[in-house]
Amino acid sequence: MQTNIRPRRDDDLPGCVAALRIVQRQDAYPLVWPADPVGWLCPKGALDAWVCTAEDEVVGQLLLRDGGDLELRDTVAGAAGLPADRLASVSRLFVAPRARGTGLAARLIDTAVAAAAEQGRRCALDVLDARWGGPTALYERLGWRRVATTSASWWSGPDAERPVVHSYLAPDRTSIHA
Repeated sequence: MQTNIRPRRDDDLPGCVAALRIVQRQDAYPLVWPADPVGWLCPKGALDAWVCTAEDEVVGQLLLRDGGDLELRDTVAGAAGLPADRLASVSRLFVAPRARGTGLAARLIDTAVAAAAEQGRRCALDVLDARWGGPTALYERLGWRRVATTSASWWSGPDAERPVVHSYLAPDRTSIHA
């Protein structure tokens, strides 16, 4: 399968929603299907977005955000030794099942980490605990370091079922672009 990663365009959004629907049905990501999927894919604080295409079909995407969405932003910034405004967050990452096992998630993450470093930012992210389907092993394999754990503040279900969220910090690449 030949794939291409490029900046996301507005006309990619229907394909992103279609791929996300397949991912959600198979993996329950997002955990709760958004009432406005396009709005969910275009949240406040977005800095950049990329898609991965195969045969002109969107098979994955990732957002780079300003870090304001991080559950424990100040804690993560402290672990990075940076002011909070120098963080960027990886968000809304998904790869359609038919494109998995090809390294696309790692390539999308690498694209975002490089873009953040060019802006003098270091990437972080929040991910659900593996028991909730979060891909913690992927980030750890890529050298990301878990720096904090908390309960999801956005959860609207019963407290007893509140998901556990881990905050991860990417390897530091900002010095490459300083």
